[in-house]
Amino acid sequence: MTAYRPNRNLVQRHTDGKLINVARARGNLFFCSEACCCGRTDLGNAPVPAELYHEEWMRRRLRNYIHLTAGGCLGPCALANVALLVLDGRALWFHSMNSEAIVTSLFDFLEAGLDSGRFEAPQGVLADHLFTASTWEPRSDGASVDDLRAWRGRANRPDATPACELPPDALGGMYDAACPTPATSGGASSVEQAVAAMIGSSALPRSNGELVFAEAWHSRAFGMAVALHEQGCFEWDQFRARLIARIAEAEQGPAPFEYYRCWLAALEDTLDVTGLLTDGETRERAYEFEFGERQDVY
Repeated sequence: MTAYRPNRNLVQRHTDGKLINVARARGNLFFCSEACCCGRTDLGNAPVPAELYHEEWMRRRLRNYIHLTAGGCLGPCALANVALLVLDGRALWFHSMNSEAIVTSLFDFLEAGLDSGRFEAPQGVLADHLFTASTWEPRSDGASVDDLRAWRGRANRPDATPACELPPDALGGMYDAACPTPATSGGASSVEQAVAAMIGSSALPRSNGELVFAEAWHSRAFGMAVALHEQGCFEWDQFRARLIARIAEAEQGPAPFEYYRCWLAALEDTLDVTGLLTDGETRERAYEFEFGERQDVY
């Protein structure tokens, strides 16, 4: 009589050469519990029912079929609280998983799929929490999406390491790489002189001789232009010429004149002309902030 010997998914461990049977699950349920947004009640988001995820996973005896991972950021932070179910090769994203009822509905859906052995799209209240977050998946409502970012390649992006991952003393190097030529007009005092010399239509708004910033973004736009000039990224006259052109254009237009909108547009023009940022890259970054893909920095 032949001895029963089932086939196993054996993988040789590098540390000691031992063969390990790796149990292969049907899927994995990830939920964000400790990150920048999900569960952050101090930011106005609902708490994550983390214990319920584990309790339902244990109660329904899913351990050998669906792996449960409680982790950090899954990506779409503005939709907190987020969960991702990878099941039989499909990725299903859910947002606003804030209550016991919706988490229980997710486990009901998961268990029903395992019972039937076939995939059926989420229905009812759970469907209202479904969204797409991967470029290979169409939207569930069939709407067209144009968000495929072309990968430019690491070789063309020497500064690709995010600034948040760099030590403070390395940040200066990033600016040096982007703007290798020091400002020829010499330091902060020269910038102050250049700003003071801006007269006529290009003169900055002032009150009793002091610069006036009516909104927070006004001062940030001003500071960016000054900082980039100080790093040698462009000559001040380059920027000033584009500012005068933008002001002239705005004064002829039907919309109310806003000085710092002209300033910002001139800065974008200058970045495009100097090659620091293309117009497409600038617009893409604006969209990222508009739709919550990036957090405002103050």
